Amino acid sequence: MLPPFGRFADALALAVVTVLSTPHSAVLHQRGFPTSGAVGYDVGDSSCSTTLPTGGSFAVVAATAGKPFHPSTCLAAEYAWAKTLTYRPQYYINLADPGHRSSHWGGSGPRTCHRKPKYDVGCAYDYGVKTAATALQYVKAAGSNGQGRWWLDVEPDNTWGTGRAGIAANIADIQGALHYLRTRSHISAGIYTETTWWFQITDGARMSRTAVWGGGANSKHHARQNCRLHSITGGRALLAQWITGTVDHDLAC
Repeated sequence: MLPPFGRFADALALAVVTVLSTPHSAVLHQRGFPTSGAVGYDVGDSSCSTTLPTGGSFAVVAATAGKPFHPSTCLAAEYAWAKTLTYRPQYYINLADPGHRSSHWGGSGPRTCHRKPKYDVGCAYDYGVKTAATALQYVKAAGSNGQGRWWLDVEPDNTWGTGRAGIAANIADIQGALHYLRTRSHISAGIYTETTWWFQITDGARMSRTAVWGGGANSKHHARQNCRLHSITGGRALLAQWITGTVDHDLAC
């Protein structure tokens, strides 16, 4: 599979060819990933009671409502809004590692899973796969084909493993979700996180081919500084978020 930046280059080249051969009104709905400097928004379940923002050229839409296996009740409406913008919708999934007490832990999966330990890397990998697969089903049920860029929301608001075994399971969980998405047709996947979160959850694991959507900025200027070639995971930053009030803004790097 191509790394996320390779997919970005391919999508950009395709957009250029399309511009030369297609009327402008049609081009807007065929562009893939936003070009550097484009500004958009991310929205989720908490946006249900608010008016969706205006003026952006792309949106990142939550497939889940704060935690895995819980669909966002706003997904269909937010997807319908997002697909009217210049660039195709992107999606994010709330990820977690609850360990063996979860009803979604164990069972069938691509890795051997030993359910007795609280944290097992095989079970965690399978949990990540199931989380991503279920989120993709939510998005398809909302009317999308699910293609485009996906992000795994890795932050401490959800339950994660601790200690050596827990952190190893956290990393396996993330890798399982990434692998599932990347092996679907026309889907790329990266990670949304902040530096302190990433070190807390993965002990600073390096995933140099994994794109980053970086959080933690409080202004557009600060967000622009987070657009780094080698970001939190070691991979390239493709989006940088900043928050003003209750609105989540995003800058394409």
